[in-house]
Amino acid sequence: MIHAFCFWSGNGGWARHAAGFLGALQKLEDVAVTEWDGLASASGALVDDGDPSIGIGPIELMTHLPGSRRNAFVVWETSVIPEDKIRILNTLDEVWTPSHWGRALLIRNGLAEDKVFVVPEGVDADAFRPAQDRSIREPRPFRFLCVGKWEPRKNIEALVQAYTGEFSDGEPVELVLHCFNPYRPGLHIEAQVGRVARRPHAPIVISPPGSQADLIRLYNRCDVFVLPARAEGWGLPIVEAMACGLPPIVTDYSAPTDFVHEGVGYPVRVASMVDVHDPYFFPEGASLGTWAQVDIEHLRERMRHVFENQEEAREKGRCARSEVCQRWTWDRAAAAAYARLRPERFTHGAAS
Repeated sequence: MIHAFCFWSGNGGWARHAAGFLGALQKLEDVAVTEWDGLASASGALVDDGDPSIGIGPIELMTHLPGSRRNAFVVWETSVIPEDKIRILNTLDEVWTPSHWGRALLIRNGLAEDKVFVVPEGVDADAFRPAQDRSIREPRPFRFLCVGKWEPRKNIEALVQAYTGEFSDGEPVELVLHCFNPYRPGLHIEAQVGRVARRPHAPIVISPPGSQADLIRLYNRCDVFVLPARAEGWGLPIVEAMACGLPPIVTDYSAPTDFVHEGVGYPVRVASMVDVHDPYFFPEGASLGTWAQVDIEHLRERMRHVFENQEEAREKGRCARSEVCQRWTWDRAAAAAYARLRPERFTHGAAS
């Protein structure tokens, strides 16, 4: 039995990670799932001796992880990780993080090298896939799609600046922003767009929250995914978009460098490293080091290039879909984790 502790309810990133990853791991061995809130209220031992436990979520919760073989699945995005969090991670048996960039970051901040391993995230490529009628292109604008919370780390302001600076009113193009932030009630995306938009520009459409099925339909109504994030611990919407056949335009920095390259998308240069500033999610600010500021002119160039070379973009989207199916599924992520949890049971077949 494998015991997992996570956020299971809701549609946030941690919950979606847990659902996909643990659903795939369940195919290899029985998994008992406990919500972090349930762990806080539970009494007695929850994990039998010899059974491994996995914590999926913020680092500070790992102090509550029970069991004698404790494994934490974590991400971080800034160049400096607070010392108290590194101390927590160094008490665990293993720490998993989705990317090679993330592993190097943890080690550079003081995590013992022999504790940290790369276990990628993934996607359900059977659910996230191109629509069967994708080849039938109804008359509509060419659509750029952004999926990500409106917050400083995602840097959607830079996207709006680039798009409104590059595409004029009257061009057959749209930017679709699926960028609501459930942690910031009262945040009005339309007002934020109006604050940073430049000159009369091509349309920007605000997409409301919805179900996973709604999100898949949204991917399939668009042509290219774009997100100039300052840093990503993984970038789940990027991989989902790729699985649906959309080539990504993303910052050439942090975890997405593991899976976005010129063969499947359009990496955008980093202009500079800037101090962390996000008083809501990262109140420590500059003490957390730096993250990347995208080159907005290069972002504009890449968006214009894709718009003017749509067949090339579609071909890259097909390659993106193929690469996701080969390398970045939840089944492959679960196999990588199982090789760590049960090396004595792991076989080639588990990774196929």
